[in-house]
Amino acid sequence: MPIPRVLQKRLKQIVNDFSDSSIMVVGDSMLDEYVWGDVARISPEAPVPVVHVQSRSSRLGGAANVVQNLKSLGVTPFLVSLCGNDDTGIYLRKKLEQNGCKSDGLVASPHRPTTIKTRIMARHQQIVRVDSETVSDLTKEETGALWNHVSALIPRVKGVIISDYSKGVVSKPFLARILATCKKRNLFVAIDPKERHFDLYKGVSVITPNLKEAHAVLGVPNAHVNDREIEALGWKIVKKLNLPYLLITLSERGMALFERDSRTFSHLPTMARNVFDVTGAGDTVVSVYAAAITSGAKPFDAAYLSNQAAGIIVGELGTACVTPQALLAACAEK
Repeated sequence: MPIPRVLQKRLKQIVNDFSDSSIMVVGDSMLDEYVWGDVARISPEAPVPVVHVQSRSSRLGGAANVVQNLKSLGVTPFLVSLCGNDDTGIYLRKKLEQNGCKSDGLVASPHRPTTIKTRIMARHQQIVRVDSETVSDLTKEETGALWNHVSALIPRVKGVIISDYSKGVVSKPFLARILATCKKRNLFVAIDPKERHFDLYKGVSVITPNLKEAHAVLGVPNAHVNDREIEALGWKIVKKLNLPYLLITLSERGMALFERDSRTFSHLPTMARNVFDVTGAGDTVVSVYAAAITSGAKPFDAAYLSNQAAGIIVGELGTACVTPQALLAACAEK
């Protein structure tokens, strides 16, 4: 059934206001590389498929993909991140600029390579992924260079997204400094989390874990759970991390939104018609949610828009972006 006209009008106003929002993205940037091909035989050297390469492509990943998502939505994004002082870093910077995203805050480090995730694809199925990266904590020099950009940009933005992929940018002292500054300015902070850093996220505006990550917050095994168990899990996370809001993505089951002060739990069923690839879906969810909140949306409306956007993205192969037009069209569909 179509959504009520009152809600549709409200969502349209929020999306139209995206162009008045500005958001800083701090986190781990990378390049998503794809090798596309076909499989016709098994290797005589080992029981593995032989992929006949037909084409190659590359896309922005991690924090760079979040920035690209925000730009596609009409938000003014600012990236603070790290790359290597290498050809891939130069290419990453160039690709950002080709997509209309500023790369001033992308710091080139001589101490680590630019992260590349290479996916070998055969007939639209991922055969294997190869990661080229360094995941150690940043040096004082690297952290200082990033902080210079953060401190210069914070007065210019309405919110901050921390895109944590555990590649080194997000560390306890660096994140604590960012969060303390955001608290003084009463800035909205959203975090797309990674399991090993959950204790660092206490008191932020919202985190957007998937169900596996949500289990990891509490140190319990990941399992298929029903709505009642998801609700119990979410409230425990809200209490443990002192979160005003929590948005758990549930893959084919949609999303779960928790609002602490009103003690409201909302389950949003999935909007996906086809699921081809979940790569980058988390980037899209946190981007749309943050764009909506910084444009005046209530948490449920922001979650609704994020759920619609995720339904669009998982129907695409590889990382992709949602436009305001596509988002509103999805909201208007029966």
